[in-house]
Amino acid sequence: MVARRKTLSGFTLVELLIVMAIMGLVVGTATYGYSLFSRHWDKAFRSYQQARAQMQRLDLVNSALEDCLPWAIRDGDGKVGFYFLGREEGLTLVTGSPVFSPGRPAVIRLFREPDGPNRWRLVYEEASLQGVSLRQADQQLPFQHRMVVMSGLGQLGFRYFGWRTAAERAAAGEGLSNAAPGWFEEFDGVQRSLHPLRIGLSLGGTETAFAVPDRASQAADRLVQGI
Repeated sequence: MVARRKTLSGFTLVELLIVMAIMGLVVGTATYGYSLFSRHWDKAFRSYQQARAQMQRLDLVNSALEDCLPWAIRDGDGKVGFYFLGREEGLTLVTGSPVFSPGRPAVIRLFREPDGPNRWRLVYEEASLQGVSLRQADQQLPFQHRMVVMSGLGQLGFRYFGWRTAAERAAAGEGLSNAAPGWFEEFDGVQRSLHPLRIGLSLGGTETAFAVPDRASQAADRLVQGI
């Protein structure tokens, strides 16, 4: 009887090389895909963190604006009014809720600043009134704190909703006039003896309105008592 040779089955060298090439292609494609995903994720996460930090800063500014204080002062001509000056490019006021000096009044400035061609940044500056007697509209103050609230804005502007004069508001309150508050590009608290009721802020084409507390009775008392 003649013994039969046992046939062994397996991969040839060529087949093994083909499999290795395919596996290398799969691994390379997966690595490249993961790299793209990782970069996209990192970019998205950084954008999220920046947006979150930006919203936190804007919320702090909102709190400062909503605690605007009717601080009585005099201008260069001796006229008594309130420390508030708002223009299209920014505003200055006294707040009871400053960002950097919580628990004490401070003067804050919120204004736009160039941030490249046709771009703006929203800037917040603060001067604490601790140990400072603020009595004059043009008084020099130590603005020691600065914060960039938002940047890269294509549009940034301010406007103010309120009464034209204190006399007009009083007449309307007594039913002697049909006058109503409106929007203004400029609002001088000394000249009007008033604060605006709302501050409109245009951020990249989106209008945001911040409410200003109506503290007319307290303000009137301070004016009557004098400075």
